[in-house]
Amino acid sequence: MSSLTVASRAVLALFKTGAWRALKTHGAETRAENARHNLSDEAKVQVRICSHPSLVAIIKLHGEARTAHYRLTLPAADDGLRLLAGQLQMEHSRTMREYGDRHETLVAEFVAAYGAERDSAPARLNGLYLASQWPSSQEVKTRFKFCSRYLPVPVMGQWDEWLNESAEQAEGELKSRLADAVTKLAHKLATPDSVFRDTLLSNLTDICSLAGDLNLRDDPIINQVTQQSKQLVADVTLDQLREDATIREMAAARAASIAGLFQL
Repeated sequence: MSSLTVASRAVLALFKTGAWRALKTHGAETRAENARHNLSDEAKVQVRICSHPSLVAIIKLHGEARTAHYRLTLPAADDGLRLLAGQLQMEHSRTMREYGDRHETLVAEFVAAYGAERDSAPARLNGLYLASQWPSSQEVKTRFKFCSRYLPVPVMGQWDEWLNESAEQAEGELKSRLADAVTKLAHKLATPDSVFRDTLLSNLTDICSLAGDLNLRDDPIINQVTQQSKQLVADVTLDQLREDATIREMAAARAASIAGLFQL
């Protein structure tokens, strides 16, 4: 499949976050700790100067949003850029918008509480308090960022080589994600006394639901693995896998066989 066809089926997705970091290196304590152990600069003394629930929630939300971003996209040849199938752009946009709205709410909550956090810091931190680590509320607010945007995939001139490299990386990751999901299923089913959680099948179902759109070059092995994996999941239930050793053994063999397609 030509790079022009790949470009017509995808966009570049950029996603960035930022936050005021409350984990600070304490210079004086760091120097003292290095001196105590006769070291030069190997030791670092870090102090978490603020643990407000909204700040903690913001950092957690950023991690969740990045996981969602990576779920719907595949890597390009440059760090920070991800290939997003055009068919998934609406889902990606909706997901990022929902996270962005939550981000703005949490930032507003934290900025409103920041003054009190800063005022109470000397008592809370005792000798570890440093006024220089507490900027103004307005400055803190500028540290928080949540941004996603979309750009067309470039194809002119030397971009053709870049796009081919990106398509190869994207295809490799998609194969890896599929192989990992079906291999874990095969291993779990073949291991005696395994505990089968709901994610045993849902993880494979999820990547299969995306693979059709993410398979930007219509790789036949990816299509075959996806189709056979979908059929396997449709043929069994978690209760059957938990209660029927024969069904479990047959499903394990099928999953192993599907995983083996990537080695052909």
